[in-house]
Amino acid sequence: MSQKILITGTNSGFGRLASLALARKGHTVFATMRELDGRNRPAAEELRGIASRENLKLHVLGVDLTSDASVNAGVKDVLGRAEYLDVVVNNAGYSLLGLEETLTTAQLQEQLEVNVVAPHRVMRAVLPTLRARGKGLVVNVSSGLGRLVLPFMGAYCASKAALEALTDSYRYELKPLGVDVTVLQPGAHPTDFVARLAAGKDPERAKGYGPLSNGVEMMTGALKQMISGPAAQNPNDVVDALIKLIEAPAGTRPERVVIDAAREGIEAVNNAHTALQKGVLGMMGMGNLT
Repeated sequence: MSQKILITGTNSGFGRLASLALARKGHTVFATMRELDGRNRPAAEELRGIASRENLKLHVLGVDLTSDASVNAGVKDVLGRAEYLDVVVNNAGYSLLGLEETLTTAQLQEQLEVNVVAPHRVMRAVLPTLRARGKGLVVNVSSGLGRLVLPFMGAYCASKAALEALTDSYRYELKPLGVDVTVLQPGAHPTDFVARLAAGKDPERAKGYGPLSNGVEMMTGALKQMISGPAAQNPNDVVDALIKLIEAPAGTRPERVVIDAAREGIEAVNNAHTALQKGVLGMMGMGNLT
């Protein structure tokens, strides 16, 4: 059955792939990105061109996820066209890279703004219509790094861990209202994620770290190795997992879906977390929310 889907961060990566794949399956997709008249203009024009040539129900909208006014206006525009939404995918995000001390306070704030506050902002904008209908799905795209921590990527890991916690709370609170909330946890896939890594703006701080002073180069090299060659993971696996979630019957969707070569370890952490949560909420008389 065709569904009406809002996806953020569609200028590249998983967001772009998912927008096209879902539209090609007959769904109506509202693909958002910022700076349509700036750096993302080529990406927006390309998506619109494909939609026109293939007669897809794919609409590209300009939305700045760091602005309440922009998000609210974008959702209002979508609802004006579609009347309601079935699915919301919070996909937009990016990563800082480098020794944590080299990151400025403003950089850390922006990392949390885009990766944590923005999904919350989008959910506040769309949840009234989902709650009113008593159904719907929210998918927050996290990462395997929401469960484990790598050096030189601590800010990103912190943002994804925060998104995991925020999503869990939303899931509990929305369960009685018929709205499903799920987390996708992709690993390192060959998208433009590595190319978009943002280094710390205070590199002078790295000079006091001796052999770790070249941490940016070390981590970039390691990530490039992971996403290249015959062992590289297929980003379409993430898209397939998202489509499976969207097309699954309401109430049957899992809390989390791991799409990573390190799946076994991450799922072990997820399972331990779920068991602990169920136990604690059960003792508090809220076991029905898990």
